[in-house]
Amino acid sequence: MKKINLLLITSVIFLCSSCIKQVEKKFTGNTVVEIDPTPLNSNAVGVNYPILTRIPPEGRPVATVDSTLRRWSRSIRVRVNLVGAQTSADQTVGYKIFSTPVTTVDFPATISGQTPSQSAATLTVTDAVAGTHYNITSGANKVTIPANSSFGYIDIQILNAGTLPGQAKFLGIRLDSTGTLMPSVNYRSIGLVIDQR
Repeated sequence: MKKINLLLITSVIFLCSSCIKQVEKKFTGNTVVEIDPTPLNSNAVGVNYPILTRIPPEGRPVATVDSTLRRWSRSIRVRVNLVGAQTSADQTVGYKIFSTPVTTVDFPATISGQTPSQSAATLTVTDAVAGTHYNITSGANKVTIPANSSFGYIDIQILNAGTLPGQAKFLGIRLDSTGTLMPSVNYRSIGLVIDQR
């Protein structure tokens, strides 16, 4: 009799706990965009966005990257993420270049094997000049997020303007409302600092 009661109680508990309705999860908020490295990296002192001295990787913090952002001619990509539902049409987000809020920045030493070898230093920061220190090669002030995609890219060509001892150049990018998508208020800005040594 005890076995039957125990079996009955166990069955009732099992049946009552297994009747939970599955809730369908669906995004219903406003779709916004964010600059990929911003939620992954800490904000710089005195500003509400990160200022990076390393090449921003996609989907991970710069602390995991060995490549310091230097004046050597190369192209880098800054990814812009769609936060919300994809659509069947291309979408755009606008951006603007902004000036440096800092006067100095601490640069890490060159990673072993990187050329040229540089020691850690505090560098004087001034604004990068388009056509001299960088070129935006992905389009003028707009990022396109293709249909059925969650990512767009700002392609930046870093130019070698020659050696400037003790100097670094700042390139600030801020998403704005001039496209079809609105930027996330918290993750719309990033600063890139290019070592000119």
